[in-house]
Amino acid sequence: MPFDPSPVIETRHLPRRHVAFVRHVGPYMGDQALFGRLFGEASAFMQARNLWGPSTESLSIYHDDPETVPPAEQRISVGYTVPEGTEGDDAIQIMELPAGEYLVGSFELDPQQYGEAWGVLMQSLAQRGLMSAAGLCYESGKNDPEQHPQGKHIVDLCVALTKA
Repeated sequence: MPFDPSPVIETRHLPRRHVAFVRHVGPYMGDQALFGRLFGEASAFMQARNLWGPSTESLSIYHDDPETVPPAEQRISVGYTVPEGTEGDDAIQIMELPAGEYLVGSFELDPQQYGEAWGVLMQSLAQRGLMSAAGLCYESGKNDPEQHPQGKHIVDLCVALTKA
């Protein structure tokens, strides 16, 4: 079943954020079990340090272009936003997502529709004559799909923009 063919896509200024994350190198597309495991590891870190808050975001950060980097070498970072100054440990690292202009597409998806949604966002990027900043694309989860009546993922897909 296709998702809404006319999602809200707009340019937004997004704030700087700090992320507690687990990194994975290798194939990931469509691997729900992998994402579940990675989010589980990051969630345990958050729980152990009582870092959950009303503004906590779940993030999947894609560091490599899947069109040019072989699946075995693709890097993703999966985790949650944390307060500035949070320290990682042996399993969880901390990174900063820079503030800046992003093209943001807001979608309501089934788990298997992420690729199609990214295609819509990238097509919009090209149609608008915008250029992406290399290596900074991510998904920001807005709900717990297990709490959604149809199990949908409400998510913002974000692409950092660079000046032409």
